[in-house]
Amino acid sequence: MKKLFLICVFLFLNTNYSFSTTTGSGEVKLSNLVLDGVLHYFDINAVRNKSGNVRGVPSHFAVSKSGRDYGYTYCPSGQSCVNEPIQALQLCRKRSGERCYIFARGRKIVWNQINYKVSRKASRSEIRSLLEDYGFYGNKPKETKPKITKKKETSEKKVDDDNIVKKLKELNELYKSGVLSKEEFDKAKKKILN
Repeated sequence: MKKLFLICVFLFLNTNYSFSTTTGSGEVKLSNLVLDGVLHYFDINAVRNKSGNVRGVPSHFAVSKSGRDYGYTYCPSGQSCVNEPIQALQLCRKRSGERCYIFARGRKIVWNQINYKVSRKASRSEIRSLLEDYGFYGNKPKETKPKITKKKETSEKKVDDDNIVKKLKELNELYKSGVLSKEEFDKAKKKILN
């Protein structure tokens, strides 16, 4: 009974490889070796057999944090591939000796939560260009979109509004006391509001 319990615990720990935290994030520059692996992983012709039929689909591509090594798996056509992320991560870790993270799931690049789907028709040069655009390969810096923020009402605006109200009250008191004529009151009021 004790052996069965230990086996169950071992299997649970071995299969629960923290799927939620295996997706990579942060800066990573792919080496030429890893670039070749990524291009092969996304290449539809790489998974065809001699008769031209597709043998499988890309499942998971893992990259070491340094970007120097990788591991990937394919899912054979018509099969369920539950343990594929673990296998890709283990292959990568075995090659690199360091912790690895998921770079792509299926045909999607998921590093930094990009979720960019790579088309089946994408050529190797298009994939390379995409990786350069996102800053994963080469020296091209990652282009960032300007952040649009909503203007928040500041305390300065509130102070200005309070001053306008105060001035209008004073102006109204001058008009009511007879110091200002209707015409002078209207001119002054218009000046304050503009």
